Amino acid sequence: MIMSIFMFIIVSITWLISTLPFLIPYQILLIYQSKKLGVKLSMAHFVIVYIFVYYFTGVLSFTGIPSIMDIVHNSFGIITPKGLNIHPDEINLIPFYWMTDGIRPYIENILLFIPLGFMHPLIWKRYEVLWRTLLTGLTFSLIIELSQLFNQRITDIDDLLMNTLGTFVGWVIFRLLKKHLSKLRDKIEVQPSNNEKIPLLLRKEACFYMASAFAGMLFFFYPLLRSLLIPFLRSLFGFVLM
Repeated sequence: MIMSIFMFIIVSITWLISTLPFLIPYQILLIYQSKKLGVKLSMAHFVIVYIFVYYFTGVLSFTGIPSIMDIVHNSFGIITPKGLNIHPDEINLIPFYWMTDGIRPYIENILLFIPLGFMHPLIWKRYEVLWRTLLTGLTFSLIIELSQLFNQRITDIDDLLMNTLGTFVGWVIFRLLKKHLSKLRDKIEVQPSNNEKIPLLLRKEACFYMASAFAGMLFFFYPLLRSLLIPFLRSLFGFVLM
């Protein structure tokens, strides 16, 4: 049990490392543009957004997005001269189709997106508006579901619905705890200058971090770091759980 936990810590740190080729250039530009316009970014803000990115990479690992190599080499025979060769059984558009098999997957998909609904309005004030947070959760879930078309996982409307519901639950929890989180928010919120002009890179910060997490897992973790990590973990622990 202890070894499994230690292994998970190593693997999950690697998830975050895979995002750095995208995060670092973005944050350099972000800091430069913010300073130029007099917008203050605290250290606490960067700490919380790295936790945010770490969470997103975990979601992507749990849901199982493809590697870029799966797409480029057409590993599952999805791409054909006539278009996408997707088996009908790999797409479910009927809500609650799998309910008779048990509710555990539904609960897992709700729980998986609760942090998204909670952290968005916690970090960025613009997401205190419900529809913005819900749209973000829906979009992120849809991107995951569509990407799964390329690695023969089931693209399921139930996942989309439950992920969005989880986002809503997270937003409600934030609203209920908002007053108690005021001191934390003062530390992590962006502090604009008097002109109130927020740079584009900061205005769309959540989107850039989500994209960095997805790109890191797609381009670095699965095709490169994962293949290096497996033999290392096997030599260290004698087994691999990934």
